[in-house]
Amino acid sequence: MARLSLVRNERGSMIVMVAVSLAVILGMGALAVDLGMLIKQRDDAQRAADAAALAGVSAFQEGKAADMVGEAGIRAYRFLAKNYVGGTWVDTAGKFSYINNGNRYVTESNEGVVVVLPDSEKVRVIVRREAVGVLMAKALNFLDVPISAHAAAIAIEAGSGKCVKPFAFPDYWHDADDDNDPANRLEDLGPGQGQGGEGWEYNPAAGDHYRRYGDTEGAGDITGLGSAYRNNSTYGSDNQNRLYWDDQGRPIVLKKSNPQQTSAPGFFLPWVIPGSNPGAADYRDNIVGCNPAEISLETDYLLDGSADTSSYDNKPGNMIGPTKQGMDSLISLDPDACWAEFPSTQHSGYTTGEVRKLSAAGNCTEDYPGWISSPRVAIVPLFDPNYFSTGRTALRFNNLALIFLDPQLDRHAPVAGRFIYFVRGTGQPDPNSGSLIKTIKLVE
Repeated sequence: MARLSLVRNERGSMIVMVAVSLAVILGMGALAVDLGMLIKQRDDAQRAADAAALAGVSAFQEGKAADMVGEAGIRAYRFLAKNYVGGTWVDTAGKFSYINNGNRYVTESNEGVVVVLPDSEKVRVIVRREAVGVLMAKALNFLDVPISAHAAAIAIEAGSGKCVKPFAFPDYWHDADDDNDPANRLEDLGPGQGQGGEGWEYNPAAGDHYRRYGDTEGAGDITGLGSAYRNNSTYGSDNQNRLYWDDQGRPIVLKKSNPQQTSAPGFFLPWVIPGSNPGAADYRDNIVGCNPAEISLETDYLLDGSADTSSYDNKPGNMIGPTKQGMDSLISLDPDACWAEFPSTQHSGYTTGEVRKLSAAGNCTEDYPGWISSPRVAIVPLFDPNYFSTGRTALRFNNLALIFLDPQLDRHAPVAGRFIYFVRGTGQPDPNSGSLIKTIKLVE
């Protein structure tokens, strides 16, 4: 009987041990579920912060940093509101803004903070959720657990870009033959640029001067496209005498058709993109489509697309027919896109604009959220006017400009467009290139 009693006691002990072990195992499993849920929500918050930071800093690819502070914040919050943490949207209500230390533009909301740093072209985003519910952790008196994530992205210079159009634009310079009544610092040729008769030709011996925008080493006034050199120079074919701040929205001529308007004999501004056939067909196709060639700012390109001056054969030609065919095909890809001009809210007295869509009534009033992807928003290379030549010519590009292309009125009309800003780069970040091409990347 004593032996049987001992066995029964051992059986009772085993039951207790199993019960305790089972409780511990179940508890650890529940805690693992809590931990997995918290990790998932932390990953959600990180994804939201990354997307918002990249979206915000993209504004610095479309305008000067000081002018894009507000837009950077708007874009960051727009993407925050499109993301969720643990199945619940990020709460961006309750926003209030302030400036910290003079150059930190901070906007806080219920679950997000956006900091815009224009001096370093950086956007930092913080996502924070104060209370994430848990299951088993409640037994340890943890009813809710806070989570947070942060990210920062910057716009940095890059040395190359793709989808470049076959128009080589001579960057703006100071010309000694400039109008003096008043000095408009613009060539009196092309749509809206006066009555003609000025006919610029780059001639340093006559007092002409050029310095690209973004140049930190040269001497004299910076004259290139995007600079403040023409801020006080009026412009307008309709006698409105408009002013454009740092050339943004300014109409420019990308290809000339009249032989009397060229800045060098036979130089009508087309060029052959590397890898393309110098004939009319490839030239026309490169106007319409996206040529995948990587165009570097550190390489000399000939008008025939060659990088080897020994094999240069200068036959640029006027290309009137292929230009008109290519432009008509390009415009037909997005016929309702249009350029809307309006007074600048950031620079009083100046005119600005944006890409919009035509309304049903034919007015340029409809919003165009995806305008940056329009085929009519083109990338055009800018070159130093010192390269103007009637003979063997190699071009070293300074920048790639973002241009909205207008319809070509007829085959004898120039190709014209509106300067928007400088282009997002596709090459590796290169802070030493001196380029205004920008690419974006996460840095935190």
